[in-house]
Amino acid sequence: MKRPFVYFTIPLILGIVFSYYININTYVILSLLIVFILIQIIRLNRPKISHLLFSLFLLGIFLTNLNLNSSQLAKYTNISIGLKGRIVDIISTSENQSRYVLLVNNLYLDESNEKTSEKTILKIIGEKKLELGDEIIFNGILKEPLTNTNPKLYNYKLNLLTEGIFTTTTIREYSIIQINKTKLGLGLSIKSKFTKRVENILEHNLSNRNASIMKSIVLGKSSYLGEKDIITFRDLGLAHILAVSGLHIGIIAGIIIFLFSYFGMNRKINVSLTIGILWIYAYAIGNPSSVLRANIMFSLLLISQIIHEPYDSFNILSFSCFVLLIINPFLIFSLGFQLSYLASFFILYLSPKLNKLVSKSISGILAVQIGLFPIQAYYFNKIPLLSIIANLLFVPFFSLCLILAMALISLPFPFGYLGGSIGRIINFLLNIQFNIMEILNYFPRLILKLPSPTIIEITLYYFLLFIIFGTIRIRKLNKNVIKTVVIYLLLIVVINITLFNLDESISIRFIDVGQGDSILIKTQRGNFLIDTGGNIFGDFDIGENILQPYLDKEGIFKLEGVFITHFDGDHCKSLPYLMDNMKIENIYFGYNRPGNIYYDEIIKKANLKKIPITILNVGDKLILDGNTNITVLGPRKELLNNPNNSENDLSLVLMLNYFHNKILFTGDIEKLGENSLIKDLKQADFLKVPHHGSKTSSSEGFLDVVMPKIAFVSVGRNNSFGHPHKEVLDRYYSKGTKLYRTDELGLINLILDKEDFMIIPYLGEKIDILYLLSYYKLYIIIFALYIIISYYLIRYFVYLDWEMRKIELQGIY
Repeated sequence: MKRPFVYFTIPLILGIVFSYYININTYVILSLLIVFILIQIIRLNRPKISHLLFSLFLLGIFLTNLNLNSSQLAKYTNISIGLKGRIVDIISTSENQSRYVLLVNNLYLDESNEKTSEKTILKIIGEKKLELGDEIIFNGILKEPLTNTNPKLYNYKLNLLTEGIFTTTTIREYSIIQINKTKLGLGLSIKSKFTKRVENILEHNLSNRNASIMKSIVLGKSSYLGEKDIITFRDLGLAHILAVSGLHIGIIAGIIIFLFSYFGMNRKINVSLTIGILWIYAYAIGNPSSVLRANIMFSLLLISQIIHEPYDSFNILSFSCFVLLIINPFLIFSLGFQLSYLASFFILYLSPKLNKLVSKSISGILAVQIGLFPIQAYYFNKIPLLSIIANLLFVPFFSLCLILAMALISLPFPFGYLGGSIGRIINFLLNIQFNIMEILNYFPRLILKLPSPTIIEITLYYFLLFIIFGTIRIRKLNKNVIKTVVIYLLLIVVINITLFNLDESISIRFIDVGQGDSILIKTQRGNFLIDTGGNIFGDFDIGENILQPYLDKEGIFKLEGVFITHFDGDHCKSLPYLMDNMKIENIYFGYNRPGNIYYDEIIKKANLKKIPITILNVGDKLILDGNTNITVLGPRKELLNNPNNSENDLSLVLMLNYFHNKILFTGDIEKLGENSLIKDLKQADFLKVPHHGSKTSSSEGFLDVVMPKIAFVSVGRNNSFGHPHKEVLDRYYSKGTKLYRTDELGLINLILDKEDFMIIPYLGEKIDILYLLSYYKLYIIIFALYIIISYYLIRYFVYLDWEMRKIELQGIY
């Protein structure tokens, strides 16, 4: 088999992804895996490739299950426990808090002492700072990291799993019992000395900004850079420069081999030492997946040159991927891993083909841009149109700066005249580049914004790409097969267009913005937002980190209207950020509140952006689409006329009417606001629970009138207010109302059709394979029949074509 690891790696990846999302018993998989391995052994002389590939698929499932259940620390989450461990990495430090990677060695629970060797993330609140290698004993509570609670957003839990970390813990400095300064082991000593040497040399010889960028490039940590610089690199398509990659490893390997050769070192010793230095460097900077991939490939390349064996780049690339996924299956979910491997693959695959069309200097950059297009769209929703130009301009300069920086770091006396001269050259080159980047950054219109494509769309993109560049050769297929495929595609297009035109549904999404409200209404004519959320404690920006990214991923770059129920930060703080980053046609208030910090900021920004603001009154009706309208129920004049009433009771109250369905949106109204509505209020099918389920709202009289079948609670998990209060939950349960909570289910999607509705929460238990088979058995059977019929239909056309050719030949002869 040519390039076997290309074929071995694909089923392994499919098994890993399948296991992460679908729950299947580990022992069942192990049994199946053993059976298929035995079949392979028995049929050693007549092996079936399909059996081998399926075995690798099962192996992917088994390894993922094994890793998911391998954590010792995860068994002790949410209980007070004593921990002893050593600091193996420093993530970040600031004046009032610091974050570390802690290798836990001992667990103390009651009188027991359990040994372990597992990493966790330690966050210390306070001024106490730790150093690499410090041994620390403290009391704390281990927590399971949070997954993303809104679709397609950053998954912190999964990101930690790619690093083999299953838990986190946050403590205040007074929880620390003891800190011991210990002698660093060989590994940590190398890491510490290398990092300090790089930092000291670059900070001494370069300006602050240039030192930061070179530390980021050499050590592979973007944390050295300010947020503005990171955004600039990303918007110009240069973010890959900040990650240590094959380019960096190639430059470093080239420098080392050249120097050793210059001093007359034996070729085999030269290669051996170079490989050793590359792996030491990888360890010193934390073994990022891009470096591991590059190191495996360069190591095998150098070895193949020594032993005079052929080197197949595609097979070695796949081999390195296979090895890393066997070690840690969760790496497949790492963005760095995906970008590194896809970029390498498309450089190898597309560059030779593009060389016929463009120069070699452009073909590699163009190959990466084409290959990574759907992945960049999925994760970043921005495609920098200046990326090719920016890469052509900056990659050679940054490569030269990296060469000079590595030479500077390697000098025995880097603080002298020679070191200063190299530093001045690097400063000169980087200053020119930053000036050009500033100029290019003035063209935001050259950034293409795109929604996150689905898995099907990504697959279709690559399928078409392989057809265009001749890997999948359509012309070699039988003409009748092509006709059948075309007919099927046309049928799919016609069916989808028909369904799209007949679709009258609307979607109401209760976005998880923590302790706050933000509700997206997707209609046939546009999108509307009720409140924008906003963090009232700390500096975490809900708009920047949750709401705007979610809207971008859904392809929502324009809102027809934003309703602000009232001017508390957890309902409107994120609106100014949205106004800066997307088009908003209208803003709706229920009242004015000059002097309120959020109100004043919104008014100022709306005037600057020329966005009209409308004050809604009771009885106003807004048409959202042909079947959907909103009626304003509050706040009433008697409440507005009393200056002593709280912001909560002045909330904008809206009734959404869609065919026979009614949904009541209540903001944060409390008892006074509820009582003002009762006289004219009618029953609603769905209710947005007032004030996050506070005991000051959802009174008996209010619920007796509304009588919702289903209610939605938008609330932050573990919030300091204790929302939703138990007595409120009991009140709803006693009325027979079913509750859905964002703190438990993440984003909740209410889909309304003319005759029916569906509620789809984002979070939930992993789908069990048996449940999947039983619940969707009809769909599975229909799909299986569809595949079988398609298969026989294609076979029939091929056979018919073959018979027709036979008849033609008989007629000729």
